[in-house]
Amino acid sequence: MTTYSSSNCSQKFSVDVFSERRPLSESPWLHIGEFEDLNQAINSCKKVVDDFLSSRVNVAESADQLVADFLYHGDVPTISGAENLRSFDVYEYLAERSSQIHNLKGSN
Repeated sequence: MTTYSSSNCSQKFSVDVFSERRPLSESPWLHIGEFEDLNQAINSCKKVVDDFLSSRVNVAESADQLVADFLYHGDVPTISGAENLRSFDVYEYLAERSSQIHNLKGSN
């Protein structure tokens, strides 16, 4: 994954989460926060994914099931303000973390 320094960007990085569980009368977007540093924004996105995965680790039988659970039920974090730079790929991170978690679960 490619990361970029915020030194080239003068604006803050905004992290928002798309959630299909919100009432239809409300926006599906939830604002998580604004960050001066891109790495802080990326860590905020990773936390959204990690929190979901940790809640499902005991019921998922495989890494693929963890990924599927997130795709069906998880909130999807995004970063705005990176001027179209590929700063965080939620699906790449999801696959990587699901595999790591499942491997750790199997070694216990």
